[in-house]
Amino acid sequence: MSKLGILGGTFNPVHLGHLLMAKGALSALQLDEVLWVTAQFPPHKEVEDAVSAEDRAGMVELAIEDEPKFRHSRMELERSGPSYTVDTLRALKQNDPAGSLTFIVGADAVPELPKWRQIDEAMSLAQFVAVPRPGQSASTDSKIQTLNVETLNVSSSDIREKIKQGESIRELVPPAVADYIAERKLYQ
Repeated sequence: MSKLGILGGTFNPVHLGHLLMAKGALSALQLDEVLWVTAQFPPHKEVEDAVSAEDRAGMVELAIEDEPKFRHSRMELERSGPSYTVDTLRALKQNDPAGSLTFIVGADAVPELPKWRQIDEAMSLAQFVAVPRPGQSASTDSKIQTLNVETLNVSSSDIREKIKQGESIRELVPPAVADYIAERKLYQ
């Protein structure tokens, strides 16, 4: 039976906190791999700063290219309409009915989960685990396992703001992602 971790998000941009979260979950939960799913049209938040889904996906692919147990999925990019987690989990379960699915979220997303489309079904398809940032409290939802693994107190919105202010982001994102952002003049 395969054990697949799923890390979904807008990744606007992907950063070292995402990578540490995925590496920590991979190790702590003894997952076979972590599937990174870039959202095309997230229903619960607007993609800020007009960066295309293709650019966001390209940054994820660069960020994980040296990690053999990380794989990028374009399934939500290829699906029309909003990117609902429950649809993604259904498709993954259909592809591997005997496999085990673990959906990895930042602990800051936990209060929003009740608003997600068909969250009860999503939680029946996958175990949800929340990873808190340093100094952040654990999940209080008994259906969600808290995973205390090393991570950084960084957010994509902080990175976008640093870029707008002309500050360096090299300590917050993989080098290939920093180069991609600079070459394409993203978030300026």
